[in-house]
Amino acid sequence: TLSATDTASDVYKPMDEEQTALLARYVKAFEAYDLQALTTLLHEDATLSMPPLPLWMRGADDITAWMSGTGNGCRGSRLVPVVANGMPAFGQYRPSLTGSGHDPWALIVLEISGGRIAAVNNFLDTAHLFPLFGLPARLDEGVAKA
Repeated sequence: TLSATDTASDVYKPMDEEQTALLARYVKAFEAYDLQALTTLLHEDATLSMPPLPLWMRGADDITAWMSGTGNGCRGSRLVPVVANGMPAFGQYRPSLTGSGHDPWALIVLEISGGRIAAVNNFLDTAHLFPLFGLPARLDEGVAKA
């Protein structure tokens, strides 16, 4: 099984028009919470994980089902681009439960292979990770994202 697995992810290439377009479509679909559009960006056997939670799933159908159910708290999120370990990543900010603006939720690291998203890794330790990536502690309404 391991020998048949594609373990090579494409390195983030900010000047690559195809990769830039894919990431722009990802941001647009995620921020609109358009799960149908998100699904078209995923490999058929894409994975989603959320360390440190024991959450791991494979396949666009399972990912979409989770995002439309338990994961729907991400609706209304905003993404701020960064790079993590040579891969495209985003600081994810969910709508604040205590007022206006958006609070940090996860560092999303995408693995891209063959022009599609092969893995979505959501790291939840924002108190530790966001300062390391220069991400703001929160996003206020009306403030343009990076």
